[in-house]
Amino acid sequence: MPVHRPFGSRLLKPRHKWGRLVVLLLPVALMGVWLKFARTGAYFPDADLGEVAARVWSDVAFGSAWVLLWGVLSAVGPGWLRTIAFYLAHAATLVLGLFLVVSHSYVMTTGNPLTWMQIEYAWRGGGELHGLLESQITPGMIALAVGVLVNTLVAPLLLGPLVSRALRKPSRLVRRLVVVAVAALLLAASAWSAPTVSAAFALAPPVQLVVAPIREADAYPEPASAVAVAQAVGETRLVPRPDASGRNLVVITLESQRATSTLPPTSQPVTPVLDALAESSLTPSRGYSLLPHTSKALTAVHCGVAAPPDHDNTEAEAGSMPMPCLAELLGDQGYETAFLQSATEHFERRRGTVDNLGFDFFRSVDSMPKVGFGKANYFGYEDDIMLGPARDWLATTDGEPFMLGMLTVTGHHDYVLEGHEPIDFVEDPLLNSYLNGIHYQDAFVGRVIDMFKELGLYEDTVFVVTGDHGEGFGEHRVFQHDNTIYDEGVRIPFLVHDPQREGEQLGQPANQLAVLPTAVDALGFDLVSGHAYQPSLYSGEPQGPLVATCLARGRCTAVIDGDRKLIHHFGDRRDEVFDLAADPFELNDLAATADEAWMGELRDVALAWYVDTEAMYEAHRAGQ
Repeated sequence: MPVHRPFGSRLLKPRHKWGRLVVLLLPVALMGVWLKFARTGAYFPDADLGEVAARVWSDVAFGSAWVLLWGVLSAVGPGWLRTIAFYLAHAATLVLGLFLVVSHSYVMTTGNPLTWMQIEYAWRGGGELHGLLESQITPGMIALAVGVLVNTLVAPLLLGPLVSRALRKPSRLVRRLVVVAVAALLLAASAWSAPTVSAAFALAPPVQLVVAPIREADAYPEPASAVAVAQAVGETRLVPRPDASGRNLVVITLESQRATSTLPPTSQPVTPVLDALAESSLTPSRGYSLLPHTSKALTAVHCGVAAPPDHDNTEAEAGSMPMPCLAELLGDQGYETAFLQSATEHFERRRGTVDNLGFDFFRSVDSMPKVGFGKANYFGYEDDIMLGPARDWLATTDGEPFMLGMLTVTGHHDYVLEGHEPIDFVEDPLLNSYLNGIHYQDAFVGRVIDMFKELGLYEDTVFVVTGDHGEGFGEHRVFQHDNTIYDEGVRIPFLVHDPQREGEQLGQPANQLAVLPTAVDALGFDLVSGHAYQPSLYSGEPQGPLVATCLARGRCTAVIDGDRKLIHHFGDRRDEVFDLAADPFELNDLAATADEAWMGELRDVALAWYVDTEAMYEAHRAGQ
């Protein structure tokens, strides 16, 4: 007759411990390696054996170290300590397994590693990001997560006794120490990546999670704080010129709209309205986003200064801007100001950001009539929903000059637009959905201009049309926008349409920082400030070199110097150089033959710009 031990005894002295540990630890370690093989196959299908090994090595080393360390911790010390280690191994492996699944899904979706910043961002904005997070959950991700749960909670109990019979007794102390040493070496080795591959991709996800903050801390030099403080306290105002005649201003920011020159061949034009409008507008040779994230881009467009380069959305905090923005400057000159958006205001505290931009009136899709309009992605409705509210607000201006800001949403991930028959621009279904979104936004710009013509306001209005950022679709193994530093992520439409001026194409690129000085120049104002703004595009003065930076600190940055572009990867992999005139899709890296001194100069420009921007905001906060 079998004798059953009391539950407490079974809990404190678990049976078949070694078999249960093997069943617990080994599958999760192997899963980490298998998922890296899957990512490597997806992103580097032509990689040879050596390249695959370089990318998988960290996961093999980490998985081996994980198994060995928990085995040793469960074998060394008094019985109570070994029992605690045994149960901690279960809890830690469950967390590790789920993290590997989430990290794999994130990398497959964006091409970027999952870091603490992204985790904190998702945690803080859980309610705001519900739709976004829900869109990322796939059947494969659910299946993997269920597999992890079964492996850690059920499989050890069922299979542990069978495996225990095939195992010898635990090693003696000397062998345990050897195992500890080997495990420690493997953990250290897991932090190594070959210089020929991206460390962000090659490192095992848990290792990347630990290493990323360390690399970030060493990414930048000390700021030139004295310059930053002087900029932060500079007085900024508009001075009317004799030609100032109270004309109106409309600034349309197109969500996720990359320049069409970065697109592959399509069956028909994607942006016919913007293409035609550019012929009679002032346009730079190429337009660029400063930091490819919407709230950051809005700050650059409307304020003429970079947004705080952080992940904390501090541009939405009260009093966060060191200088007045365009709406406030025009408000001081008697302008009525309003900002409309077809997205919800609850994402990234948009109402707070718009307040800081200086607008008197703000209306989001949350308070707009929705009957007759289709949903667009998980943040809002199709952009035509703004036309009625725009008419209503324009009717309240009573002939006073005004500034109207509009932000679209239709181009945003996940590129779903209800109630519209899609056009077959390209074969790729995801890219085609995106192209339909920006095609809609293009038509929306035309409808705004038609509305102004109908209302008799067109001739007295200057229109600025630009994008907040582009969108990647794996052209350089990166998707979406936050850390897409190639032109598909940072090159945007940019035009200034003044019905009273002839069209002109500048022979140089420009970024979003040129919007404010160009807009006030077009309206007949001089911009007086202690801050060194970009020159107006109408001035013909040099705009560059131009900096663009990823949202993740210390991940990537770029400097555009005329037709040449340097991308600095902060040691994650080798820097890249492209000739954008000859190679607009950035396929031919010229870094091996580029001048080292020139590359060093541009790196210094990008690093100094970033730390001085951080210092400017720190000085502003300290002086409040």
